[in-house]
Amino acid sequence: MDYDIEIVARNDPSQVLYPKDSPRIGAFADASGSLFDVSYEQLMRRGQWFRAGGAERMRPGRGRWSLLVRNRAGSLGAVVERARLRNLAVTTAILLLMLAAIAMLVYTTRKAQRLAELQMEFVAGVSHELRTPLTVIRTAGHNLSAGLINGPSQISRYGALIEAESEKLRGIVEQVLRFSNAEAGRVVQTRELVSPAALIEDALRGCHSVLRESECEIERKVDPDLPAILGDPTALQHALQNLVNNAAKYGRDGRWIRLTAASSTHAGRPVVEIRVADRGPGIPPDERNTIFDPFYRGRRAVGDQIHGTGLGLSLVKRIVEAHGGAVSLTSQPGILTEFVIRIPASMESMNEFADSLSRR
Repeated sequence: MDYDIEIVARNDPSQVLYPKDSPRIGAFADASGSLFDVSYEQLMRRGQWFRAGGAERMRPGRGRWSLLVRNRAGSLGAVVERARLRNLAVTTAILLLMLAAIAMLVYTTRKAQRLAELQMEFVAGVSHELRTPLTVIRTAGHNLSAGLINGPSQISRYGALIEAESEKLRGIVEQVLRFSNAEAGRVVQTRELVSPAALIEDALRGCHSVLRESECEIERKVDPDLPAILGDPTALQHALQNLVNNAAKYGRDGRWIRLTAASSTHAGRPVVEIRVADRGPGIPPDERNTIFDPFYRGRRAVGDQIHGTGLGLSLVKRIVEAHGGAVSLTSQPGILTEFVIRIPASMESMNEFADSLSRR
């Protein structure tokens, strides 16, 4: 029962008829009424006679007992107030949920729109990147086949030109294929022990033509006792080449690139830390959170028409993270821009290194 009920004498509320052991309601009743009222009209219909003034004494509300009722949840006003507050809270929560859903929908829509714009820019950029080497190769091939080129030196120069443009074309295709594999979750194809020193040498060898064109001085500092990395050597080399190529393209004004590799710790575990630094114009603070997004190209790259697909740094991040590592960036525009990749060292290699130290 949701109500407390009490019956008391009308003239003496302290006299409780029912129930004997209930808490007193008294003046805290939500409602009250008289019991055993006898109406004057009923008595008259039964042929009863009353002296003058009897009808006044028999008016409704003149019963001997009073019935008091109180809601256990509190007064009716309190119950209504609680219900109002509860309904207000539920309505507010629903409105906030609707606002959050609308905000999320707007955010998702804008993000999807921005991604679509970046994809369109990517398609246009890749088309332009492919058109340039293909045009050079086609023109050079036409001149050679038409006999317009005479002399071994000119033939050799055209051959070198075709080779260089073919290498650019291969790099673009490989970049797109690697991104496609990364989207499909196939970042790491094989896993084997990789020497960080050999990885750096192979990456520099793969960037030979870009480094030659940029005329950058290469400064290397590789710890000779580095532990090996367990990973895909081709993918890791591709990631490191992307960083070196970017340093050569965007930092060519500084004419300097530094590569360092050393043992370190990250998140409490041993890692190999490889740093690629340049003295170019740097990366503006507002672009550092989006520089690793796929298809994204900075304002300077677009404004200066620097060749690229906008996939390089995105692939670097995916490849490093697929090996359990992390990539970070620090940049002081015009002074130093440095990318740092940290990849867990192979425990097998670490154990071998510890054994070699113990035998010395």
